[in-house]
Amino acid sequence: MKPVKPLIAVALVFSPVLSLAEEAQDYRLPEISVLGVTPKASAFDYLPTVSQVSGVKLDRKRQSTIGETLSKEAGVSSSFFGPNASRPVIRGLDGDRVRMLENGIGVLDASGASPDHAIAIDPMLVESFEILRGPSALLYGSSAVGGVVNVRTNRISEKLIDENQISFNTRYSSVDLGKNLGGVARYKLGNYVLHFDGSVRSSEDYKVPGFAKKDPTVGDVENKVLNSANRASQAAAGLSYHFDRGYIGTAFSGYLSEYGTTKSEEGNDVKINMDRARADLAGEVKQVGFLDSVRFKTAYSKYEHKEIAGSEVGTVFRNRGIETRVDAKKGDLLVGAQQQYFKFSANGVEAFLPTTSNASYALFGYQEWSFGRVKPAFGLRLDSANVTSEASDQFGVGQSKSFFAPSSSLGFQYLLNQPATGEHEWTLGLNGTYTERAPNYQELFANGEHVATGIVERGNTGFKTEKNTGVELSVKVKGSEHEGRLAGFYQGFSNYIALNPTGTFEDGEDGLPGTEDDIPVYDYQSVKAQLFGAELEYLYKIPTAFLNGNWETEFKWDWVRGLDRTNNGNLARMTPMRGTLGVNYRHAAFSAELEFQRVEGQSSLSANETPTSGYNRVNLGGEVPIKTGLGQLKAIWRVNNVFDVEARNHVSFLKDEVPLPGRNLIIGLQAQI
Repeated sequence: MKPVKPLIAVALVFSPVLSLAEEAQDYRLPEISVLGVTPKASAFDYLPTVSQVSGVKLDRKRQSTIGETLSKEAGVSSSFFGPNASRPVIRGLDGDRVRMLENGIGVLDASGASPDHAIAIDPMLVESFEILRGPSALLYGSSAVGGVVNVRTNRISEKLIDENQISFNTRYSSVDLGKNLGGVARYKLGNYVLHFDGSVRSSEDYKVPGFAKKDPTVGDVENKVLNSANRASQAAAGLSYHFDRGYIGTAFSGYLSEYGTTKSEEGNDVKINMDRARADLAGEVKQVGFLDSVRFKTAYSKYEHKEIAGSEVGTVFRNRGIETRVDAKKGDLLVGAQQQYFKFSANGVEAFLPTTSNASYALFGYQEWSFGRVKPAFGLRLDSANVTSEASDQFGVGQSKSFFAPSSSLGFQYLLNQPATGEHEWTLGLNGTYTERAPNYQELFANGEHVATGIVERGNTGFKTEKNTGVELSVKVKGSEHEGRLAGFYQGFSNYIALNPTGTFEDGEDGLPGTEDDIPVYDYQSVKAQLFGAELEYLYKIPTAFLNGNWETEFKWDWVRGLDRTNNGNLARMTPMRGTLGVNYRHAAFSAELEFQRVEGQSSLSANETPTSGYNRVNLGGEVPIKTGLGQLKAIWRVNNVFDVEARNHVSFLKDEVPLPGRNLIIGLQAQI
């Protein structure tokens, strides 16, 4: 990879603020900004199922991709296209049905177009993740029908800090000889807050137990996934000004990455070279006339990545876009407007999409009430979208498609008891939604070989909006020692847009039909579909100290099923049933954790899908705080997959070729000055 740009080199002096405050603060949740409604005391107090990963909990989970970082959260798995490209999958839905946000505005990259395209954000610099499960189109658009993942970096500080903050984080991982260094600095200059951050990352091909391919062939390499190395760097600078009734700020960031496309074959050296630049502007003014506050956010992104085989560029993907959001609050009422425009292109010999211009506009509102024990909520959103393809020799004449996509929700929370001081609070929640999603450029206009997935994809310009009716029933408990949630959900699609095999093939490189290199043809088809399942989260903090320390246990479990009712079969790549049990010990001198994860096999398969075996994994970890005259240090260690178990992610397109990493020792140092 080329040397990093000067901005990135300068930013390495600094590092992310990563939970080096007092231990009691590690579990304190800041405001959940992804919902934008009245802040609650806990994530469990929101009607939609929302959670936040930050502080020590984020440190334990932090991986090289956002998908893998969040993959152990209840209801969340990952698309795992190797260690460099992995998006979150929420309740069986992925791609364009899960909205990826950066500080409340769309990421505007190409990660939704293909599973081999990485999200253009380094998890090393993320301060917290907010996950909103289930249909979330009311606040963030029709592409949030599966859920929302909001990445918070705090580059534009929403509050005036009390003192300057400088910190860094460095890690080494044995499974891929990975080296990570990141940093953040924040300075207070009167009413201004200056922010700088940067990171660099490098890794080699990662190790696995045995052969990478499920059915090894001649030439396979043992104990390694070829072409999985990565070089990445990121830097950002932000400035915010704070006044009596609000703030205004701007931030600029750059991200560079070069990574292999994770094919376990000798001689395969296809790499992706990614470059993204982004500019953000945000602000808030309180007490504007009769309104409590008015907030705005806008971001412009310039994204490009090249898919390179050897020294030849095969395809160049570009995305230039801007998104703006304005909302106003009055009590428990939130109203707003949103605009997005981006131009997406894929040019080269392997391009399977035409150049498209994509525009959408929306108005939305969300109201909460409180009537004693009952707290109802209602939301409404009106989306207008247009997708226009450009004429070309490969794809023919240009076409323009317009869609109107309304969405609404109605729900309530009911307090089952009236707890006295120290007692647990039990809440029943019921939320019903109706959403429509406009088909995206890929579902409409794809027509060609998609090299990353090894298939020919064909879109359908006749698609109408994807209609979905959903319901979620939940029971939540919250107290000083316990916190838990049990939820069941159902989503029914009258015209679910699925990529299904046709049973036909196109000739491969040899130009001959009926040979091994023929390429299967998949069509985007509209089918009736149902997704349903359940999730359980439970955290118990043992109130009595034991061995001079505090103990807590945490259990997570989820299950989802997807049915293709049109073809009387199953939807592809559904997450199998999973359960995770963790035991954590916290002492003044150190902390330690033990985690056991069970993932069941998947035998509920779609056409031409292969089964995946279940597996058990054990993870260990610990931290040792070190006080110095210069600041706070913390040494960390983790051993993931202690027993070096072979494990494959059924959700991944490459599950039979690329297993999850083997045993991995992680050591690192965090510091705050």
